[in-house]
Amino acid sequence: MSTPIGQQWTLINDHEDLLGADFRARTFTFPGPKSSVHTTLINHLGNPNAERAILYIHGYTDYFFQTGLANYFIDQNYRFYAMDLQGYGRSIRPTTPPNWCDSIEQYGQDLDIALITMKQEGVNEVIILAHSTGGLIVSTYLAQPYAPKERESHYKKSFPDVIGLILNSPFLALPFPPEVLNKVSWPIRILVSLLPFSYLRAKKISLYAKSIHKKFGGQWDYRLDWKPAEGFPLAFKWLKEVILAQRNLAKHPLSIPTLMCHATKTTIGKLTIEETQQGDGVLDVDSMLEAAQKTFSNLTTAAIDNGFHDLYLSKPEAQAYYLDSIHDWLTRFHAPDTTSPSSEKITPPDEA
Repeated sequence: MSTPIGQQWTLINDHEDLLGADFRARTFTFPGPKSSVHTTLINHLGNPNAERAILYIHGYTDYFFQTGLANYFIDQNYRFYAMDLQGYGRSIRPTTPPNWCDSIEQYGQDLDIALITMKQEGVNEVIILAHSTGGLIVSTYLAQPYAPKERESHYKKSFPDVIGLILNSPFLALPFPPEVLNKVSWPIRILVSLLPFSYLRAKKISLYAKSIHKKFGGQWDYRLDWKPAEGFPLAFKWLKEVILAQRNLAKHPLSIPTLMCHATKTTIGKLTIEETQQGDGVLDVDSMLEAAQKTFSNLTTAAIDNGFHDLYLSKPEAQAYYLDSIHDWLTRFHAPDTTSPSSEKITPPDEA
């Protein structure tokens, strides 16, 4: 479960971020499941008086490096914050295995720290933007009885209102087509439960990594020690907790206004970089959509043609449509209304 709100954390570092003078990084430490852990809050210094902000949460084997994404929201008059969760990126420490997870819910403490800090700095409304596993983490957090909107009145003043959720290819289902997922989910769950301390180690660089990093012909330059091209060893314990979180989330629907952006098709198993770049090379789009429709009662979806798994890292045309989809949704955005659940779809310009 999330660490209780009364639990103390300590700010141990506050300095200019590695992304440059426009960014500030603060590292906090607090008791983790086995030892002290760290989490890092990064924020762009623009729009310091704005009361509405974006909070970005990264995915698995990932960290925040997308300065253009921050600048995009700054230009839209939002404040912008991002996190490197415990065990990821700026928050990796020798005593904490990268990406190790005892429970998806453990990241509730990281989110508490971010939201309370933002409130202290004058942010009153937050829209959370989350990618891949970050989407599962945030959705789980918001679905729990200890989420900010459900706090005891004594603590409500400590949190800004989380008024919207934007999901970038969220990890709401295992990467199999729906008809296959129904058959393999239980055997996988049994396997990872029987072998919790086992790992899968990739023997080569994934085509997805080759499609995005400059070293392999992609467009992006980021730290390969924090986001390795072959990935960190995949712990069965982590996979078990993901499966449990996905199953639990399906039982606790969310009414928060939600935009889910996704590629138009899945390209898992393709043999070339060019084929992989035509869609999501990590997750199955159909299973993702099916899970989202069960989980979010106020859901808007946007399909991005030629979008990568991380839609912001797509080629310029797809990235532009992804950002336009977010802008269109935010422009029509209103305060949450749980009395009239809805579902809609943003249509690509050539289909309108």
